[in-house]
Amino acid sequence: MTISAEDKLKLQEKLLNRISGIIILLNVILIGVESSIRGNLTADLVFIILDIVFVGYFTFEISFRIFKLRPAVSELKSSVYKLIEHNRVSNIGDEEERLKNFSYILDEKERDDKIEVIEKWVWLLFDTLLVLGSWIAFAKHFVTHPELIMLLRILRILRIFRIFSISDYIKNIEKKIAAVIPTISIFLILIFLLVYTYAILGMNLYSFHRFENLDFSNLYEAMLNLFMLMTNGWSGILNELRSYDAINPLITDIYVISFFIFSVMITLNVFLAVMTSGIQDRLVKEKNQKPQGQKTENSDLQKEITALKKSIESLREALDEKNKLKNES
Repeated sequence: MTISAEDKLKLQEKLLNRISGIIILLNVILIGVESSIRGNLTADLVFIILDIVFVGYFTFEISFRIFKLRPAVSELKSSVYKLIEHNRVSNIGDEEERLKNFSYILDEKERDDKIEVIEKWVWLLFDTLLVLGSWIAFAKHFVTHPELIMLLRILRILRIFRIFSISDYIKNIEKKIAAVIPTISIFLILIFLLVYTYAILGMNLYSFHRFENLDFSNLYEAMLNLFMLMTNGWSGILNELRSYDAINPLITDIYVISFFIFSVMITLNVFLAVMTSGIQDRLVKEKNQKPQGQKTENSDLQKEITALKKSIESLREALDEKNKLKNES
């Protein structure tokens, strides 16, 4: 059985992704060990050699993906254009106008294919920048600003995010999370406005005073401390604010408790509930799509079987008629 060139490239890409996943994990482990063991000249030399080996592999991988797998620029442009047109036509309110541009509407598979092309290019650009930064980082003895080189070496840890593009299982989880990003954005804006409002209110209530655990001296510090208040305990801060003589302790109680209720007990819990519900809805949708596809496939098969039975019955009747005429003669 011969394998087509396209299938061969897919197998090569799959094998390359598996090897790259293992290399990325080893590289991340190396970075962690390197950060823990410093000052030993022998160990530093070994780390440099291993680092060059890893960067050399990633350079080979990028070259292979560019020149062998050939992600065409025209395909990227076409994918971006078709997705833009798909979104534009989908948002047209006039039904007649939308029908005129119906050719731009993509089905779910086509849309996923276009998104996959764009994702490949994004990850390719991401890897290329990391590899270039890694090669530049080896020149630390020839530059006057070693801090920049150190930053480039630290950025190597970002390569672990390539796992999202290599593992299909993680990629599916990523898509489910991406489906609720609009909801996450709305809640982030809501939390920001809530913290912003309470920060201004607190600055005016407590006369821009700087407490030991809470700073109302400026807007940035007030917002930062209130955000920390959302994630940490608040009883100690409440007692500290109640000791401020210029404000009635009852007002302080209302201020702190209402902020905690709105920010933690309501906003964050509703956020988690909505995000979980969004992911659950996507799982249910994917689960329902598969049986529907199987149902359609089974229905088509049933129709073919029924048609075949009718043909056999017709053929049998024709043979019986022929035998009958033969016997009569």
